[in-house]
Amino acid sequence: MSKSHLNILVQLAKVDGMVVQEELDLIQEVGKANGMTEEEIASCFEEEFPIGDLTNLTADQKYDLIYSIVQLMKIDGKLYNEEIKFCAKMSAKLGYEEDVLFELMLKIYADPDLCADKETLKQHIQEFLIP
Repeated sequence: MSKSHLNILVQLAKVDGMVVQEELDLIQEVGKANGMTEEEIASCFEEEFPIGDLTNLTADQKYDLIYSIVQLMKIDGKLYNEEIKFCAKMSAKLGYEEDVLFELMLKIYADPDLCADKETLKQHIQEFLIP
């Protein structure tokens, strides 16, 4: 995961006008899990990177990113129109059909502990990738 990918999560966290602790924690967790230092993660909050071309990511990278986006949108327990629009834009940039966002939201929101079988969900969600 690069700074530009983590930046997408930061932009989503900021889109509703406030970043809550749970969003910060998840962004830091995702960054650290992908080998980023605390300084690299913090820099994503300080400067915005343009969202480049996401179509050349692997299917696995696309899934990991869309999953993280929906997970972050869920974390504060509230859905904002700005978040939904941002997520829809990102899913389109990743090359997914429109319905993928709603499918992921249903699956992730149905699991209050965010412990859904990520591999099974991944197989299902990859069906929404536009060839």
